[in-house]
Amino acid sequence: MRYYSLLRFLKLSLYFFLMYTLLTAVWYGITGKFKEDTAATITEILVTAALFSLLFSVTIVIWYRREERRIPLKSITAKELDKKLETIGFTRTQHKEKHTRIYKPVPPKAAALAGRIFVQQSANFYHLHGPTRYLTKL
Repeated sequence: MRYYSLLRFLKLSLYFFLMYTLLTAVWYGITGKFKEDTAATITEILVTAALFSLLFSVTIVIWYRREERRIPLKSITAKELDKKLETIGFTRTQHKEKHTRIYKPVPPKAAALAGRIFVQQSANFYHLHGPTRYLTKL
């Protein structure tokens, strides 16, 4: 959870880079562009894929920026919090860590690119870490 935004950015960048490279290479293979100058075509694909993945990843990370919200324990119970998170489109995942509950987005209510919501409980508050757009709905 500490470096979640950084890891998310890296995963998105790698995913977009690989998918753009693969799809462009297939298209160039179908249209026969590799026959003209293979090295220049590969360089063009890699440079364009790097720029595309960087711009698209930055856009997604900014669009679904993250924040921390604190909700007092006295105002809501754990079951009510689960229900509210389900109504905005997040379901609880099973994991081994005891102190943190993790919720993943379930389309169509929540966008898959929004990322996960982490809920930690302290003595007086629930600490929610997640996308600003969805946490403001709570």
